[in-house]
Amino acid sequence: MKPIKIAMMSCLIVLAGLSGMAQTGRLNMGINYSFGLPIGSLTDAMPDNSPRGWNGNIHYALTENIYAGLGIGYQDFYYKSPRQLYKTGDGSDISAVMTRSIQTIPILAQGRYVFAPQASVQPYVGLGVGGSLIRYRRFLGEFGESDTKFSFAARPEAGINIPVGRNRETGINVSAAYHYIPFKHDGVESLSHLGINVGIRFPLRR
Repeated sequence: MKPIKIAMMSCLIVLAGLSGMAQTGRLNMGINYSFGLPIGSLTDAMPDNSPRGWNGNIHYALTENIYAGLGIGYQDFYYKSPRQLYKTGDGSDISAVMTRSIQTIPILAQGRYVFAPQASVQPYVGLGVGGSLIRYRRFLGEFGESDTKFSFAARPEAGINIPVGRNRETGINVSAAYHYIPFKHDGVESLSHLGINVGIRFPLRR
């Protein structure tokens, strides 16, 4: 559990530093719903899409176009396969339903470039780099195993922000992101997946 504690402490320290910048009016927060689509080897273990996800971020405007900050998220994948025969460790067979459950919690340093910050539709690209807490569980009937790891993670993203409201400081955010999360366990080679995000962005001020 030590990697988890280190990641959470680092996240809190960075958030505390960013919150001190809120008085400048150049700090904003985004909160999004995330729909996950497995790709690559993850589709072998988790063929179903994941409607159970969210992500949030805090960004500081370095310039009119360039933002830097911190992001955190959550995606929950779950799949139950039909009943079939499986080999056990002692060579015998067991008839069971296999279920797999995988949760990822990425914690990323992020950068973002907004192409047209004064337009009514503001396209942007972004990149997050950091780590992801992973909880993996697999069950054959009543027999199960679990594993918790902390892995490298990267998240390139492209999207649009649509300003709304009287002052146009709040915006509706729509984006697509590729989550790169290397992970090797139980035949799974990677937890990489696509995320479709819809949410809201608003300024933080004291």
